[in-house]
Amino acid sequence: FFIPLTQSKGNTPLSYSSPPPLLSPMASLSSATSSLPAAKRPRILSSQEQQQQQHQQQPSYYPNANEIPTPKHYQVSYAHRTVVTFTTYSSKHDMILTASQDGIVKFWKRTPISSPPPIIPSSTSSSSASNNLSSLGPCLEFVKAYQAHTAPVSCLVMTQPDGDGAASVGHDNLIKFYDVGGFDVKGMIRVIKESYPCGKTAAFVGEQQALLAVSSSSGEMEGNGTGCGGGLIYLFSSLTLSPVPVKIVKLHASPVLQMGYNFQYHCMISADKRGVVEYWNGSSGSGGSVVSSGWDNSNRHDDGSMENEQDNDEDDDEKFHELAAYASLGDAALPERNGVKFHSKLDTDLYTLIKRKVHALSLAISPTGDKFAIYGSDRKIRLFEFQTGKLIVQYDERMKIYEKKINVDMDVSNNNDGMDAIDYGNRSAREREMGDTSILYATRADNVYQECGNQSLKIEFDPTGRHLIVPTIIGIKIIECNTNRCRKIIGKGDASTLRFLGGVMCLGDAKVDKQMLLARMAGAAGGGGGSSTATSSSNKHAQGEGTGTLPDSIYITTAFNKRRFYVFSHMDPIAKAEESGDNEEQQNAAISREILNEPPDAEDLILDHMQRDGGKDSKLGKEAILRTTMGDIHIRLFPDETPRTVENFCGHARNGYYDNVIFHRVIKGFMIQTGDPLGDGTGGESIWGGEFEDEFVRDLRHDRPFTVSMANAGPGTNGSQFFITTVPTPWLDNKHTVFGRVTRGMDVCAAIENVKVDELDKPLNEISIVSVDIN
Repeated sequence: FFIPLTQSKGNTPLSYSSPPPLLSPMASLSSATSSLPAAKRPRILSSQEQQQQQHQQQPSYYPNANEIPTPKHYQVSYAHRTVVTFTTYSSKHDMILTASQDGIVKFWKRTPISSPPPIIPSSTSSSSASNNLSSLGPCLEFVKAYQAHTAPVSCLVMTQPDGDGAASVGHDNLIKFYDVGGFDVKGMIRVIKESYPCGKTAAFVGEQQALLAVSSSSGEMEGNGTGCGGGLIYLFSSLTLSPVPVKIVKLHASPVLQMGYNFQYHCMISADKRGVVEYWNGSSGSGGSVVSSGWDNSNRHDDGSMENEQDNDEDDDEKFHELAAYASLGDAALPERNGVKFHSKLDTDLYTLIKRKVHALSLAISPTGDKFAIYGSDRKIRLFEFQTGKLIVQYDERMKIYEKKINVDMDVSNNNDGMDAIDYGNRSAREREMGDTSILYATRADNVYQECGNQSLKIEFDPTGRHLIVPTIIGIKIIECNTNRCRKIIGKGDASTLRFLGGVMCLGDAKVDKQMLLARMAGAAGGGGGSSTATSSSNKHAQGEGTGTLPDSIYITTAFNKRRFYVFSHMDPIAKAEESGDNEEQQNAAISREILNEPPDAEDLILDHMQRDGGKDSKLGKEAILRTTMGDIHIRLFPDETPRTVENFCGHARNGYYDNVIFHRVIKGFMIQTGDPLGDGTGGESIWGGEFEDEFVRDLRHDRPFTVSMANAGPGTNGSQFFITTVPTPWLDNKHTVFGRVTRGMDVCAAIENVKVDELDKPLNEISIVSVDIN
């Protein structure tokens, strides 16, 4: 009973006679014992075989895979005041940086998570499953916030390989550099926008990571004689903080959208709006400090006099050698310098994007430097071998792949994605909304000020380089690169309401300053009673080596159009609450994981209302069962979003108002209507007598079939009549109050829809409601 949705234009790539193996979500979600699709090109097949042979020589691989947290629900979330746009992680200092649309950059420190689950659950450890939810750790601790920019943040990047420093680039053309270990700002560059307009991507460059490569935001300038136009890349020094770049790289003819630095080979990979992918040298070769070529006042005394001529000559010689080192920056990657194994791009597959007329939405480079991945605007992820530039494999994440799977597996129990047609329709609507933003397709700069801010999709490799982490509509996939299988999915349960965009993986235990932690705990307890807890949470591996407990690994991600970022760990508070079977405990678990660290918005106020006034909901049901003469229809109600409408419906249901009421209006391909005790569409009133007001909610739309909505005769004229749609009916939005969705019994609705009716759309054979049960 699924109504197919139209696909966005431009998603189908050009066909090739010998494409690399294309893996759909169905193939990538197959079991570990299923065979992989055969590669069609011999060169790709041999590359996969070589990788699999290397994989078989690493017996410690699967224990490492278990460290990745893959719960169905996030453990905790933290808020910014506006939409969260970027996250980045320093493994050396165990610090997470987040940025939001209002230009604020926040520092967060990882904290130990209490009571991680065992790697192999024991059948006798049932008591551990019922641990108190209050034992869950917060995962992160807020450290400091900076109003770094007066405009939205364009990008937030970290130095490699350990993350000693970070930088943010804003739309105010300001560059801020941060000392991550000291969680402080160590410098800034106020770049002249008219001369060097900063774009949407940046990356640190060089052995010392002292240069910051920033793309230009200028549009394409054809015919200006330079041949580069908006494809300029500026290299700024983080040491001299000169507003003039030490060098300008001129390789692209259109704006650069993605950049990534391969620290193992000191090679930069950049991709532009037209789909051109370039390798260029990022090594200065000097191994020393970086000095700007823009301005140099080092040979001027405080009194304005100049140093002697000999000192000037020495400075000139030093500057000459440094400028000579910079001369190789931005040059083509060479085998002897950057480890590449090709002399021409014609020997590679780097033209794949431009041939298919797509551009890069995200670019990730493996920490081992042997491969990189590009998420294209055609919703395909392409995995390349770095040294040869050859395409290894593609992963297909187009919506029509999921639509095809939904049509095949109509039964949710047989669907590995856990989606039915209705849930898929909701997620498809969200994807179409994303398609109108810069996240998926748009590349114009003015999209930065859209409602979702400057958000973007982010794919990345895990710290071992063995897994590719890809955000999708069913959750965050963990794809094993050697076997091309989806090993795990993060956030599968929350993906029905949140569209995760990707973030950072933090493997291993949190690094804790023991002295500070003990002092703080002793101060909080009024003595030294907290020392045992501190040592157990931070040293559990040192004290209990081989105990079978998992590290406190976490995964942090942003979500579409949300001002929160979400933290996944090995703990799932919702799953624990569901084991108890207590609805109140489940509701408390869902509420308690939203940390109110910022002034609340509308969603936070709803959660607060649920927490404080839970007792008032006793008269509001959460589920209704319409027992009709043709079968039962199960309806999920929305008492929190539409309390008055649900109270009216439940009141009528409990006092028998709907008993023996007929379906008086049935229109095939539209809806079925009931609730009128007169049976002709002219009767019915509310439980208070007369009529009551509408309750329109932005997130409750007529965007899918089997939506339960109030019938009326105009604004504010709701009584007792309601209808169930059988197709999406968006023209009814903001005209009729949506207060429920059918969860089971869609076949009953379809059967009622297909009965024979008279000229007034009234069924020839009466169909009535026997009774209504409220849970």
